[in-house]
Amino acid sequence: MKNSLKVLPLILSSIIVLLGIVLVGGSIFLSKFLEEKTQEELTYFQSIKMLINTNFDSAAERQLKKTNLREDHHHVSIYYESGFSDLLPLTKETLDWAIERNEELFGELDERNVDIIVFENEEDMRQLSDLKNISGFYSEFERLLGIIYYNKEPILQEDELAVYRFQKNILHEYTHYALERKIDKTKADDSTLYPVWFHEGIAEYVGNDKVRIEHSYFQGVPLQELTTHDQWQKARFIDKANVYEQSFFAVKYLVDQYGEESLNELIESVGITRDFEESFVELTGMTIREFEHELHLYYMGN
Repeated sequence: MKNSLKVLPLILSSIIVLLGIVLVGGSIFLSKFLEEKTQEELTYFQSIKMLINTNFDSAAERQLKKTNLREDHHHVSIYYESGFSDLLPLTKETLDWAIERNEELFGELDERNVDIIVFENEEDMRQLSDLKNISGFYSEFERLLGIIYYNKEPILQEDELAVYRFQKNILHEYTHYALERKIDKTKADDSTLYPVWFHEGIAEYVGNDKVRIEHSYFQGVPLQELTTHDQWQKARFIDKANVYEQSFFAVKYLVDQYGEESLNELIESVGITRDFEESFVELTGMTIREFEHELHLYYMGN
């Protein structure tokens, strides 16, 4: 009995030491991982806070929020400079549209808080994004939308093209956020299981809601080469390619042939199979390559 009593403290102390090693090792790994993702030097407590909130604010983002005005609308916080104030009513109207349309598409979603920072030009937006030749971006890691509005006067004068571009920008980027919330509800909860062309195609599909888009000639890029973000960024600059339009028509064809609910079915199936191509074949009876062939015949033959 006495020997057992002597051994017990040793066992407890060993467990405590082991837990300490695990916690220290885990905290170092977490901080290093988040530093690589954010390009920021983070303390352990900042890493834990980010993990709990699932919403990281970079130093540049914090500074912009500090110097900009703020307007809250539903679960969205809009940060803007005073010159943008005249466009706030249209921005809120477009957000209502985006929320309603995505609920029609995906069903009721968990509306986590999300921020929008408005920029007047691409140079200003480079404070938060290194991507070139874009009018907006969405970061799930930061739960942040960035949008450019360029010249507000044509928008205020209700120039049809200017209003379309402004609203499409918001609709597109908000749909990225909404799609992430939809994926959250799947069994896998992993947005990397879905190719980038599918993400962008859905965002373009909602971005062009109520607008008829005519198919034009562009250099097609194999969908298998539009799977990762690196592939997508390279393909954006291929001569005569238009990967946004290509992805839009790929998703539109799915909807035309199988209905909007097919997008939900595919998303939920991938959450189970963890294999986009397998789920795609289950839905359509075609491989991605066969689907591309049908897609080409459908649009180029009409």
